[in-house]
Parts: sequence; structure tokens; C-alpha cells
Amino acid sequence: MPETDAKRARRGTIALFVASAVLATVGVTLLLGTGSAERPAVTAPAPTAAASSPRAAGHGSASPAASSSPAAASSRPAAPQAPSPVPEPMQEAARTFVIAWASHDARPGKDTSYDDASRRAADHAAGDLAKDLRTRASGSAGARQWLDWKDDRVQVTATVLQVSLPDGAPAPTGDSGFARVLYKVTQKPATGPSTESEEQVALKLRLGGDGNWRVVGLPDV
Repeated sequence: MPETDAKRARRGTIALFVASAVLATVGVTLLLGTGSAERPAVTAPAPTAAASSPRAAGHGSASPAASSSPAAASSRPAAPQAPSPVPEPMQEAARTFVIAWASHDARPGKDTSYDDASRRAADHAAGDLAKDLRTRASGSAGARQWLDWKDDRVQVTATVLQVSLPDGAPAPTGDSGFARVLYKVTQKPATGPSTESEEQVALKLRLGGDGNWRVVGLPDV
């Protein structure tokens, strides 16, 4: 049966409504998709100062520089030991000998040679050493030194600084022992400044029958 105008108008209206619904659905879909794409991504929170700070990370633990280890303590140098003393009578004998032995006086009217000091020291010595000191003649070095002192009229004075037991020497006994004498030598000319130096000598001493200690040897000379 031929379609009437009314039916054709109704079908057009229905088609128009369906097309509008389809367009609306597509528009909503596009709108939702675009909004999701533009939403910013969620990021992890930045580390706090307590987590990133070196001081916060090390809080409560000792600093390596502040801590001391047994190895560090053992590497420190040991304090030097004090010299071992010798009995006072030995010290006095050693002192007297060295002052006589190392002092010279080249001023006019005083000593006549370098060996005058050895003669004075012989009075505080015993045995072969005493004999040697009394008869000793200085060599060429001593003779030259004496001439230099004589030209400048030098007075040489020995001052004892310390008397102690030499390193490695046995302890003194009742009648013998060793001593190391540290002394200062001052050379004072008639004009000009004085000069000073420190010297040392090892002595062997023995107790004599008269009860006096005397030097019987010069181990280092």
C-alpha cells in the first residue's frame, strides 16, 4: 500500500531523534576523554630535609674523627725516659774531673799550653789514666787550637749540666761504676762575643782506698 505523507513525516522524525542521540553520546565520550588526558599525573612527594640532610642521616652516631681507636693510641711515640742517676759521691767526682779536664785559660799569665788542663784533671784520676794525663802531649790539632785561643786571649770554662748513668751501662756497685757527663763549654775572648757548645763524655770511676772516687778511664776518648 502506498506510504502516506503522515508516515513519511513520522519516520523522518524518528531518524532525526536517533541521529541526535548518537551525536550526543559521541560528544560526551569525547568530553570525558579530553578531561582525563589533561588531568596532571600524581607525583611522589619530595624528600624531606630530615631524609636528605647529611646531618640528619648521621644524627645519633659518633663521628669517625672524634672516636679514638686502640691502633691510633698505640701509634703515639712514647715519652722519653729520664736518665738514670748515679750516687752523689760519683757525681761529685765526675763533675770535678770534667771541669778541670775541659777548662783552659789562654789569657796572659794563665795556662802555658793546651795540656795544662790534663795536668789538673790528673789530680782527680787514678791508675793508668792519671799517669797518661800527667805525661800527655797534645797533638797538632791541640797545638793549633791553643795558638788560636792565645791570640784572642780566650778563657774556656766548662759547666756541668747533668751526670747520669750511660745508656746500656751496668748499675754502679759499691766500688766502681760509669757516669755520663753532659757539660757546656763557654769560650770567652778578650774582645767580641762568647760562644757556647754542649759536649758529653763517659767516665769510668773507682772508689779508692782513701774513700774518694776517682776517674780511671775515658771509654769514649
